[in-house]
Amino acid sequence: MQEDLRKTERLARTVVADFFLYNQDKIDKALKEGALFDLLSGELEDSEKFYNSNVNAAVRKSSNYFWDTLFNRLMKRESQLLDL
Repeated sequence: MQEDLRKTERLARTVVADFFLYNQDKIDKALKEGALFDLLSGELEDSEKFYNSNVNAAVRKSSNYFWDTLFNRLMKRESQLLDL
């Protein structure tokens, strides 16, 4: 079970990193405008679907590393944008 958790956490970090890599300009715009789900709903759905399809269902039910990781990364980016 611990190995499943480590793999799940690693996958969440990878999926979120890819989401940021391919959508950085849209993410910045969405954070500045407060329209994250409006501007990136399709990309978020695709990322979440990929994550969910590659995670053990029991682990997925106990915690959602994808959304936790995404939220933390978005808050860091928003903080960077506000500091400019």
